[in-house]
Amino acid sequence: ISLDDGDQGGSGKVQWLVQSENSEIDFHGALGRGAWHLKISPGKAVLSESNGAEETAEGVNALMQNKMGWPIPVEALQWWVRGVAAPGLIDEVQIDSEGLLISLSQFGWRVNYNRYDSSAGVALPARLDARLGDYRVKLAISRWQLGLNDVSTN
Repeated sequence: ISLDDGDQGGSGKVQWLVQSENSEIDFHGALGRGAWHLKISPGKAVLSESNGAEETAEGVNALMQNKMGWPIPVEALQWWVRGVAAPGLIDEVQIDSEGLLISLSQFGWRVNYNRYDSSAGVALPARLDARLGDYRVKLAISRWQLGLNDVSTN
């Protein structure tokens, strides 16, 4: 993951586990700088830092806004990273001839999909870039691990 607000930025590795309505994100900053664990469940988000500090909020977006100082759209990213729009109003969508998202505008963010890879026979994003003004979140997914309940087979 790479985060940039136009003045400052950083990057690191993220492991993101999603199960039903709950998810957990482990972040490790580049060159060993910074590490945190984020647990997200309906109505609650808990951010635990490597120094033992912990912060709780009713929503993950508010928690990240408070901690980072800018609006990282974690709730929407959970959908966008899968190559689909998040629940809610969609401003614009571009889809390729295979039915894969090329770009998406939602909640003021513009998301561009730069590459897809196949995992268990399913095309999933390998690179995406989300922007809102000077704010930018880039994800490069190195590996997908799908559970039995993640993909429907007909």
